[in-house]
Amino acid sequence: MGNIHSFSNVLRSGNTRMNVTQNTLKPGQMLTGKVLELYPNQRAAIQLGGSQVVAQLETALASKQNYLFQVTSIGDVIRLKKISDAPLSNNRSVSDQLIKQLGLNNNRQLKTFIQHLVSENIPFTYKEGQALAKLLEQFGGNSPNRKLLAMMTKQNLPLTEQVFRSLQAFQSSQLSTLINQLQQQIAQITQSNPLLSQLQQQLSLFGSSSPSHAQSMLQQFVSKNQPLLEQVMAKVIPEQSSFLQQLIKGNSLSNNQTQEIIQQLNKILEQQLPFRDGERQAFQSFLQRFGQLTEQGAVTNTFKAAVQQQPFFQKIMQVIAKQDQQLVQQWLQPSTQTNVSQERQVLSILQQLNGQQLSQLDQNLVRSLMLQMDATNPSLLSVKDQFYHTMKHFLQISGIQDESQLAQQIRTNTMTNSISHFLQSTMTGMTQQDRQLIQQWIGQAQPTVAQNQQAAEILQRINVQQIPQSEQSVVRQVLLSLEASYQAINKEQFLQIVRQVLHQSEHSSIQTRELEYSLKQNLILANQQNPDLSNNQMQRLIQSLTGMQINMLQDEQVISQQSFQIPGERFGLAKDIRMQFEGKNGQNSDEIDPEFCRVLFHLHLHTLGETMITMSIQKRIVHISVYNDQQDIKSLIDAFTPTLKEKLSDLNYQLSSVTQKSLSDKEQGTTNANQTVYKPIKREGIDLRI
Repeated sequence: MGNIHSFSNVLRSGNTRMNVTQNTLKPGQMLTGKVLELYPNQRAAIQLGGSQVVAQLETALASKQNYLFQVTSIGDVIRLKKISDAPLSNNRSVSDQLIKQLGLNNNRQLKTFIQHLVSENIPFTYKEGQALAKLLEQFGGNSPNRKLLAMMTKQNLPLTEQVFRSLQAFQSSQLSTLINQLQQQIAQITQSNPLLSQLQQQLSLFGSSSPSHAQSMLQQFVSKNQPLLEQVMAKVIPEQSSFLQQLIKGNSLSNNQTQEIIQQLNKILEQQLPFRDGERQAFQSFLQRFGQLTEQGAVTNTFKAAVQQQPFFQKIMQVIAKQDQQLVQQWLQPSTQTNVSQERQVLSILQQLNGQQLSQLDQNLVRSLMLQMDATNPSLLSVKDQFYHTMKHFLQISGIQDESQLAQQIRTNTMTNSISHFLQSTMTGMTQQDRQLIQQWIGQAQPTVAQNQQAAEILQRINVQQIPQSEQSVVRQVLLSLEASYQAINKEQFLQIVRQVLHQSEHSSIQTRELEYSLKQNLILANQQNPDLSNNQMQRLIQSLTGMQINMLQDEQVISQQSFQIPGERFGLAKDIRMQFEGKNGQNSDEIDPEFCRVLFHLHLHTLGETMITMSIQKRIVHISVYNDQQDIKSLIDAFTPTLKEKLSDLNYQLSSVTQKSLSDKEQGTTNANQTVYKPIKREGIDLRI
């Protein structure tokens, strides 16, 4: 697998030299700059990377010369201190100065790496320089390691061995390979182990298996989740709920019955609304008010206009059938007369849609069932649906979103599960400063040792008396468990203790289903509880998932980037599928604006070989570039372009062009991508179905 940088560069506009600005600098950092113009009162215009800043200088400088600077403070004006005694002539002299400043031995690999940081205009502090030198010595100074360390520095990631190993595993490992190796090892264990059974169940959805093994996994899945599945099936397809009993007994369903069930479940999932915080409640309140006005014959044009301004309205229009869309649009037209029959039809459509909405837990359950059934007969789902459901399911259960989802729930005060509710209650016993630090700690995929220690100290000084009385006993149990652990606390251990206490507590009203662990959490538990299984495959899979989490982190407040991969073996691919979504956030939203964004797919196909596909969207106009070295791929592109154009039009997107390029042209693709100008306008989140 190519490393992170070769993948990202096709999309990232900052792939050549870091654009240093006042917002990216912090005190203590060292970097080079060219003095452009001198001003009175020891001020100067200085070129730092691709940006020009006005800085307050502590010593006199010569104009038009390069110097090595250290940032002493930031604010309205950046304050710089000159480190180099004389102007610098080249990167070699800069690296010599920096190594001397750091007090390190000047060896070839360190000097090469420092020159790389200087050429990329990546500033770093004295402490970061020491950590980088240590990692370079430990892991070696080859090109991939230098690029990885530079990326860690640029993204302000913790410069620790754990973070480096996680990102390195994400770069170099194939999830499919690690999953298959681990599955085979677990299958050899004859003794009953609920944790390993759950782990095997999760892993089986992302690999290939024989029909008999897939049938066995399906039977185990349905038996384990029977009460929950019956509850969900009775809601979404009550006429088909009896099929669960057949599966529990190990009986096979007829092809027609299976196909009908799959189609119905697929339709239900397609109709799920991507509600954000508060939107579900707003939709339900709207339905209640709409029903009252319909009964009273008092629906006004003002009410209709207000409906169209609601954030949930566009999401509703995306999932309902075309004929229903037309009916709703007709109803929304201003009218001087009330059409009660039409209003009741629209109300019925929306009430039915609301009744079909499932919680995220139920959606995961339905999607798991579909993928388990498809594994027994791979022709049940189309390639498109199989890919979409596998991607969605992997994002939900892999654990790569655990921290971000938990932190988001804490920030927005929308607690729905046990751990989130516990953390919210716990934070009422903290100071505001401590609460912010704990939120940051929870939201990080890989906190540093210092941050873990800081979090432990905060937990020790919680004022339990300020916590709601109903939660005080649970908090005390957690704190006692932490004291009894006899080890330095880290985030994973803390969350594990919380889960165990909540599961055992008589005062907890949380359902068992909400305590289900993600794949990563189960891997960590299995790694701790089964020393015989604590091998390279399990550890590397944990590291790969953690590396994926870390790679998804970003410093930018406006640009969003999500880069991840899913196992490719389920689709018959030799390597994993890698994807990247990037764009500016919509106004008043942290979601990618679907009218101005870019998407990249990286595939290794059996017949066509390595293939990269980039999709650039501006004002809903789509341009696609296909990077592949096969000579006859142009005819394939031309054959599928009309269908692609039609399907995009159905989603209100316009296909501009589809071009084919050689893989050697992907650097040129970066240049073209750099010309995309993002102008954020108010929209909802990116529609992954595109």
